[in-house]
Amino acid sequence: MKKNLSLATATLLAVASCTTPPPAGYTINGTVSDSTLNGKTIYLIDPNNDDQPCDSAVITNNKYTFSSQEPLAEPCAMRITMGRGGQVLFLDNGVVANIGTGEHSIDNGGLNDKAEALTKSITEKRDQVRQTYVALTQAGVGMDSIRTALSSIDAEIMSLYSTAIEENKDNIFGAFIFAITIDKYNSIEALDSAAATIKYAEKFRDVNNKRKTIKSLEATKEGAMFTDFDGKNIDGTPAKLSDYVGKGQYVLADFWASWCGPCRGEIPNLKELQKKFGGKKFTVLGINVWDQEGEFKKALESEGINYPQLYASHSKEATTLYGIQGIPQIILFGPDGTIIKRDLRGEAMKKFVAEELKK
Repeated sequence: MKKNLSLATATLLAVASCTTPPPAGYTINGTVSDSTLNGKTIYLIDPNNDDQPCDSAVITNNKYTFSSQEPLAEPCAMRITMGRGGQVLFLDNGVVANIGTGEHSIDNGGLNDKAEALTKSITEKRDQVRQTYVALTQAGVGMDSIRTALSSIDAEIMSLYSTAIEENKDNIFGAFIFAITIDKYNSIEALDSAAATIKYAEKFRDVNNKRKTIKSLEATKEGAMFTDFDGKNIDGTPAKLSDYVGKGQYVLADFWASWCGPCRGEIPNLKELQKKFGGKKFTVLGINVWDQEGEFKKALESEGINYPQLYASHSKEATTLYGIQGIPQIILFGPDGTIIKRDLRGEAMKKFVAEELKK
């Protein structure tokens, strides 16, 4: 979303009488300051339904409007966008939101007010993180002390989120905050216990996706047998992880992408390990994910990669099965296909592999 699209403040929706039903639908009036956007289409999308557009409007004279007279079955979180990202807005029957106008808006309980206030507080804390890091670095403070100082601010950020969830367990805003902080849960039991106390938590796909990730991580933890998936060889012929893993040799599998800087940073280490130990007992295997095939092949040539590759970017199966949420993810498989170690990086990776191959 352009910077000039900001959510206006909101106040409590006037309480209807017992005999008067709340107004159906919602209205969103938007204003943009950038006149070059006139004639462009802006969308109201549902982030929990694969970002499907629910409505669209053409910006005319720096204004646009989304309006629905159909009653909403439940409150929802929508996003207003002209591309990726965008302004999140909490909608329910009777909501009238004015975006970018500076005018007064009303909604059911001031949820958009709360969202704006929390965003401001979180932004201030994140600015404090950056300022603290710069100040301590310039003062020559050691990294351990810097981490301690930054972790203290991070704890304050999480406290702001936790308070927002606790105070809004019965509305869509609380469920939204719960969903965006879902990564702090590392077990199904803890996740389900928390979700059970939060109305509308199950509306958010991130909650169910986190359950899947936890299950995948449990199934592919150290000591577990490898999970197979399909891919392609560099020449486009079908291939599987099992073509390499479980065949009697150690396999150091690197889940990577050409656009990923840290991934590219590990390639010299992987090439070194392949050159030093590659053979019947050991091989490095690149597993390309979240990438374009053309860019993947360009990176192979520019990096001079000397170990086999499995292209798996045509689906999300590889990373989903292994619970991978960030790359590079480098995993060492044993000769029988057992997962020996996950999250290997840098010098520690080289040392671990060398010691393991001595056994």
